[in-house]
Amino acid sequence: VPSPTELVVTSENFKTVLHWQYPSVSETPRFVVEIKPYNLGDYKNVSTCMNTSAHFCDLSEEICDPYSSHWLRVKAVVGSQQSEYVEANEFILQRHGKIGPPKLNLSRHDDKIMVDIYHPV
Repeated sequence: VPSPTELVVTSENFKTVLHWQYPSVSETPRFVVEIKPYNLGDYKNVSTCMNTSAHFCDLSEEICDPYSSHWLRVKAVVGSQQSEYVEANEFILQRHGKIGPPKLNLSRHDDKIMVDIYHPV
């Protein structure tokens, strides 16, 4: 069974997602995603991405500490066979995450200009 390829972690406004590619196979492949936070020191299953058929996994609830290193890995399961795990590069939210620009609302009240700034979600 081939392993997933092209693992990429994207993170914008604290929404962190692992994406991967997988070739077409006769049966529908299922995927298992695991995460290793630095402070835990070992891999654990990502419960929302166990036996998923999607080619991505939302890790927003798993990665909260912006300064801590995290490692991610994924394997494919096709029928009764499984691939080797493939590991993504180290991910640190503070270093690799992006924060989008805030939404602005300008309005005029008499001789004043009001600027409302909304934080990203």
